[in-house]
This record gives sequence, C-alpha cells and structure tokens, in this order.
Amino acid sequence: MQKIENISTLKNPLKKESIISFLKNKKKSLPTKYLYDDLGSKLFEEICDTEEYYLTRTEKEILDQYSTDIILKSGVKEFFELGGGASKKTKVLLQAALKNNFPLTYSSLDISDKALKMSFDELKGISTNLKIKLYNGDFINDLNNLDLSNNPRLYLFLGSTLGNFDDELAIKFLSNLSKIMKKDDFFLLGVDKIKDKKVIISAYNDKSGFTKKFNKNILNVVNKKYNLNFNECNFNHNAEFNTEKSQIEMYLEAITDQNIILPNDESISINSGEKILTEISRKFSDDTIKMLFAKASLKIINNYNDKKNYFSLYLLKSNQYS
Repeated sequence: MQKIENISTLKNPLKKESIISFLKNKKKSLPTKYLYDDLGSKLFEEICDTEEYYLTRTEKEILDQYSTDIILKSGVKEFFELGGGASKKTKVLLQAALKNNFPLTYSSLDISDKALKMSFDELKGISTNLKIKLYNGDFINDLNNLDLSNNPRLYLFLGSTLGNFDDELAIKFLSNLSKIMKKDDFFLLGVDKIKDKKVIISAYNDKSGFTKKFNKNILNVVNKKYNLNFNECNFNHNAEFNTEKSQIEMYLEAITDQNIILPNDESISINSGEKILTEISRKFSDDTIKMLFAKASLKIINNYNDKKNYFSLYLLKSNQYS
C-alpha cells in the first residue's frame, strides 16, 4: 500500500466551539466534510452506482468521449485530484494520457484515508508508467500545503463537489486554486446543471437506501469526534429541492424530542420535526458558473457536455498570466 502523507494544517480543524455554534444556530447544521469519513466514503461509492444517481454515470460518459481531447489540449504530465474518492472516473482520463507512453504522476488529496486507499487500489495496476502519491488533507484549507512541481499539472475537481459550497466558499476555493496554478497548469472542473427537479430529487433518495445511511452516518462521526450523544434512529433522511436557490438540501429530520449534550456540557433541545442541514448540492446555470469563474480569476478553455446537458466539464486556466 502506498504511504499516505498527512498535509493537514490542523489535526482538528474545527474547534469544539465551532460545532457548538453549528448546533445552537436557529437553522441547525453539521459540517458537510464529516459525511466523508471512511464509512461515508464507502457508502458514497455505493450511491454513485445506484440507478438514480445520474451524476457519476453522466460525468463518466463525458470523460469517455472527451478524455483524449482534454489530454491533447492540456498537454500535462501530472495530475492532482482534489477529493477524488475512489478515482473510477479519473481512471478514464489517466488511461487516455498513458497511451502516449510517457511517465505520469497522479496525486490525490482527500480527507478520508479509506477513499485514498480505494483510489490506490483502483489505479495501481493500470501502468508501470504511473506514479501515485496520496495526501490526507482538506482541499479548502490545505491547498497551500501541496507539493509544487516544475511540470505542467492538471488539477481535477470532479463529481460536482463545488455544488456543496455557497458562493462565498466557492469563490474562496476557486481563487485559492487559481493562485497556486502556474502558467502551464490546467484545471478540470465538473459541475451539475439545472434540470427537471424530479430527476434531481430522485438522485438523493435512492431506493436502495444508501443515501439515507450516508446521511445518518454523519451523526456517528460527530459523536466520536466531539463526544456527542446523537442517536441516528431518532432521525429520518430528508432531501428537498430548493427551487429559489437551485439546490438540493439534505437534512436529518428529528422524529422525536431529544436533548443533545454539547462539548461544553451545555444541553440543547431538538424537537420532533426539527431539521439539521448536512449538505447542499447546487445545480448551476451557465451564468452562475461564469460569474464564479470571473470572480476567481479563471478563464474557460473548453466546455464539455453530455447529450442531455445534465452535466458539464470545464477546462480552465488561471487568468493571472493573461
């Protein structure tokens, strides 16, 4: 197994006071990043294989069709993926690049060791010309800790993970990445597009129940991390589409009154019917995504879409060298 290097700035990036503020807020929430512990990462891979979850399937179709064009346009010999999970889609891109018989380096940064191990297992056997590096860290806070390279690098942020961010956080993330990109670097970004809301809602309410398990698991994660006393049996999974904001909002809805003991020993009441937000998943219009790129100093080199226009891959460069 490839060694995993920990580049996290802080061992515990969220202080106990922070988790208290999330739960004491009138609109209660939990940090989305805690969905992706080892079990959560495994469950998410199960979600990606469900009939309802069109995102992974559609993005892979785009990569199947356009990987060679992406490789030719970028001309890179290094790949650096942020939050790549098991790297199943990325494998398509790497195989296209390896056809040129050049030595390549693939690096993956993820918050979950389990996801990094799955990525290594997925990619380790595809070519002796592929070198794999694994990094444990947070792509919001740890971008400046990445190893620098003299070779042109293609940064990857697939799966529409950008949809988990509001405008402020999206611009912060994109701007930070734009700043570390060199003149010859490229950035490949996957985003989910606005479409029939029935299709969207179904994707977050799969019949097999993997999304429900995935959502509820966040309670076990914060219990362990902050010594809380959530009981996942006291909550239902609830995914709703907010038409005004064009986003799925994933909640845990209490089905009974309960008291939660916080890390400062204070108790808060959660009433039956009260909801805790665990994730948003935005669906982007062309105008919204172009606005984010402009504010983050990124320019579009090419845009790749599926036939239904469900999903887009944007090939980008930093505007700082224009």
